[in-house]
Amino acid sequence: MSDADADVVVVGAGVIGSAIAAELAPDHDVLVLDKEVPGGEASSLAAGLVAPTLFMHREPEAAAHANQFFRSFSGTGEFEFTERRRVELVRPLAADGARSQAAEMAQKGFPVSFVDAAELEADHRAFDLSGFAGAIEIADAGFVDDPHVYARALAADAERNGAAIESGVEVTGVRIDGDSVVGVRTDAGAFDAPNVVVAAGWRTRDLVSEHVDLPVRPFLLQSLTIEPPTDLGDGFPLGRLPADEVYFRPQHDGNLRLGGGEFFIDDAESRTRGVAEMACDGGPGQTFQETADTNDASDRFTDHVADLVPTFLHGVDDPEAVSFVETWEGVGSANPDPAPIVDAPTTPDGLVVAAGFNGLGITKSPVAAAAARALVTGESAPFSLQPYAIGNRSTTSLGFTLQDTFAMGRE
Repeated sequence: MSDADADVVVVGAGVIGSAIAAELAPDHDVLVLDKEVPGGEASSLAAGLVAPTLFMHREPEAAAHANQFFRSFSGTGEFEFTERRRVELVRPLAADGARSQAAEMAQKGFPVSFVDAAELEADHRAFDLSGFAGAIEIADAGFVDDPHVYARALAADAERNGAAIESGVEVTGVRIDGDSVVGVRTDAGAFDAPNVVVAAGWRTRDLVSEHVDLPVRPFLLQSLTIEPPTDLGDGFPLGRLPADEVYFRPQHDGNLRLGGGEFFIDDAESRTRGVAEMACDGGPGQTFQETADTNDASDRFTDHVADLVPTFLHGVDDPEAVSFVETWEGVGSANPDPAPIVDAPTTPDGLVVAAGFNGLGITKSPVAAAAARALVTGESAPFSLQPYAIGNRSTTSLGFTLQDTFAMGRE
């Protein structure tokens, strides 16, 4: 390795790439390359929600690994993890299924229960849940108030352990000699390494298309903050209105963040126009840019949120009275099912891909890091890698049903 640039080149310095670099850096020579700064694109637009039990309840070892990581990493640099219960609000018609789901989860040892609407309203007077039966409550959840700070903390941790991070370098392909990886091509020249981990969000598919066919597609992330119509009070939970595909979480500044409403983006258009504005499937005339300096969220989404706010919060009856503080949109990557891909193709040797996190990059970043390390080193991971395999892309293979809707969705 004396004449190579690194043991491992990680492509992408978002939360996934930075977490992988931090995991490998203590005993590997790691070089991270990104066209932007660490956490500068989709990661900075993330919701910041952390709910491993909710989204990985069929993988208890993976969920436990992620839960432990956030609690131990909190306090690193400027990063702080806020523990807060999460509630998946349930309409009356879905109540019986939700109660059964919560009971099944509790029997398996998860800190999950069904809470009646009246109890939630008594605990949090900002709630107006007259249109809901209650919620599935997940006790071991929380949030990252500033996702960009989390990405920077991961990158700084990697650098403290010897990793080099080069911003402003665009990787254009993976270099192969025979059946083995030998490095990457970039707009700044070639870099040599026997291992390459591509964690470049929706761009991952095109970067590795010569070697593996990934189902990853770009999709539109939309998010906004509102000034709550009434004081949320202490300990207001994070949560979601699953039927409406909108999440919500408190912020430390007292505002409420909401997001969702994603749409897949036309692939041919995104590849053709690159960094230019791209049309999305969400509606005619909607455009956005693929950088962190994004456009405002669409009128369609802000109107949707404005209509929802009076259905679960006290203090506003007219959607036009909802006060928006900030709105934005950007590009994430998604698979056809809720499980991301973290895998090493059969060939070429030395290639690992990590993509398609469906908006759950923060929640699953510790899992991606441990999985990528196992694939690079040949060590055993602390959980099964089978759900993250390239060939495991069937929604039925993971056993998701309608009753599992609270454990799906993109954030």
